[in-house]
Amino acid sequence: MSYLDWPRLHFAGRFQADTSTVNNDVRHYKSDAFLPQFQERMVGQGGGGAQRTNGYWNPEGTGAWRMLGCRITGAATPGGLITSDAKDAVVGMGLAGSDTRVAGKLVDLDPQQQGVSQIWGLRIALQDGRGRRVMESDFGVAPFIDLWKRQQIMQNFDQTLAAAYQSQLVGVRWGDVSASKVLTALKEASARGRLSIRFNVFGFDRDPEAEDYTTGVVVGTIGPAHSGEPRHFVLGRQLVAQLVGGDPAAPTNGDPGAPPNGNPTAPADGVFGLQAVDHADAQVLTADLGNSLPIFQARGDLQDIGALVLAVARDPDVLQGQSVAESDLVSLGAIPYNDPEDPTWYFRSAGIVDLSYADKPEAAALLTDHPLVVARANTNGGYQVLLRETNDGLYVRADDFVHRLNPGEQARIDLYTTRYGRPAPMDVVLGAYNWMFDTSGGTGASLNDERWPIPDVGKPADALQIPSALRTGARGHATLVLKASKEGPGRPRGYLDGQIYGVGYKLKDTPARYNYNPWNFVSVLVWDHHDVPDRPTWFWDIQPIMQQYANLYPIMSRRMVDLGDYDSVVTIVPSLTLTFGLPVTDPNAMPVSRDLSAAKRRMILRWLTLPGPDGLPLRGDPDAAKPAASAPRAVVQAAPTAEHHPAEAGGKLDYVLRTLARPHGTRGGEEC
Repeated sequence: MSYLDWPRLHFAGRFQADTSTVNNDVRHYKSDAFLPQFQERMVGQGGGGAQRTNGYWNPEGTGAWRMLGCRITGAATPGGLITSDAKDAVVGMGLAGSDTRVAGKLVDLDPQQQGVSQIWGLRIALQDGRGRRVMESDFGVAPFIDLWKRQQIMQNFDQTLAAAYQSQLVGVRWGDVSASKVLTALKEASARGRLSIRFNVFGFDRDPEAEDYTTGVVVGTIGPAHSGEPRHFVLGRQLVAQLVGGDPAAPTNGDPGAPPNGNPTAPADGVFGLQAVDHADAQVLTADLGNSLPIFQARGDLQDIGALVLAVARDPDVLQGQSVAESDLVSLGAIPYNDPEDPTWYFRSAGIVDLSYADKPEAAALLTDHPLVVARANTNGGYQVLLRETNDGLYVRADDFVHRLNPGEQARIDLYTTRYGRPAPMDVVLGAYNWMFDTSGGTGASLNDERWPIPDVGKPADALQIPSALRTGARGHATLVLKASKEGPGRPRGYLDGQIYGVGYKLKDTPARYNYNPWNFVSVLVWDHHDVPDRPTWFWDIQPIMQQYANLYPIMSRRMVDLGDYDSVVTIVPSLTLTFGLPVTDPNAMPVSRDLSAAKRRMILRWLTLPGPDGLPLRGDPDAAKPAASAPRAVVQAAPTAEHHPAEAGGKLDYVLRTLARPHGTRGGEEC
């Protein structure tokens, strides 16, 4: 069961992502070259000659993630969609965060992998009109996925990219739900204190002069969940788009490290991929178009791209973009996104449709082994296929696809294979996949003058052990094990701890003209080995770490403590001991960025808790010679020289497009 089962709750509102942007440029981690202007806002983000990225658009960000003004807008049941509190009390209830602790945190994996930002420490609750909490839960840590240029018109400094988060709400605590039949049923349908959740984010405003600065629109769904299911996707039907600039006839087998076949943020026919579930017993097909349809502007008005239907194709080899006759499709129903009599459909349904085929026996028969399609009606009575299910219905997906590993640790990842939504055994090939990582400095690096070296990524390759192949069992499941070497990467990035790695996976026997989701890969940060001294001192051991945080997160120094100054730091030793000792899942844990290895965390805690004769943590001698560190194992690449268009300066879209501009077979100008 998942958020696509019944009963489910739809919600809408806004979110805040108050992320700090000084660390968007990897070069800002180089403390001995850091300049004060890197803590100031960018200049001229809209164009003109006086542009400079500086610390980008939000240098004083706190990292906080909040749900703002969210409400339950609808409740889907087997009997239909409920949108009035007169029919069920859950409609109109507030979706809030914690009332007893700080907000959750939004965290990039790494400045050179900002495409899988995770939410940590978020609490989600439902409260009725009297402020009573009827449900509380913790959002399982999750990254966004399915990033695409959904917003068609850029206003001021909007982020035109959209994405989705899918996870589980864990540790669910229920209050009195007797006033709502839907909540009562949802409580009964969920197992072991878990719920499934997915929400779409878009329309994010990065303009410091705007009233909605650092906020965007969130629309999502909560449904039942059972243990043993994937947490970050649905075992169901998968429709994946062909991409702009891609060659649909290009071979797809044998290279899990090959770059995306086209621009990953641009579906060729304007509709992004989706997942669906066939409730065969109820003869209902449930499909999620919440992150699939283009929007006109930031507030989320859906762009009218014509009358759309969800259908089953009679021809299993039908192509995306192909024009077909009405008789070539068995329609399951219209997608009512542009109904003038129902302009709030998207916000009430989160873009999810339940389409019954109880009176369509041919559809029931075809659904077992024929592809689903989204098709647009033509003026001649036919249709154009805008999106189709993967060829032969085959699909492979890693569930938890973002990991941080200390030397010697391993990640165990659930890998699933399906055919037309049902588990099926398959052979999967794996390998290094570093194409989606940034080697030009980071998403905020396009307009600054600094030209010191930028680290390469994915090297040395032997610091992360990747199996070359595996086979899923009869239930379409296997465990992918990724192992970090005991020695660690060996400081290949110099001024930045650890190394970032990508792991690609593909079906060994991939059908022709198969569309892979370009975002389906695993990202891993492997930290460097670090020997913890018995008696760490400020100048030798702690200050280099703290200085980076002081540089990258000026909000701390300006409002609380200068992390780069010993005399300032020792005034809050109890607070630092507490926050550095918290689990990383706690929203109060330091560092907010979750980019500190276990060894360095132990070293900081040892320094904080082993005072010297004066009762304070050891200062050490700044003039004493520190033992030389081992030389880095890999070189860094030359600084970038490419020009950037002012309107798209910085940002995740800029980073993706720069990455794709590299020719296949090179990494930052270096043969690979």
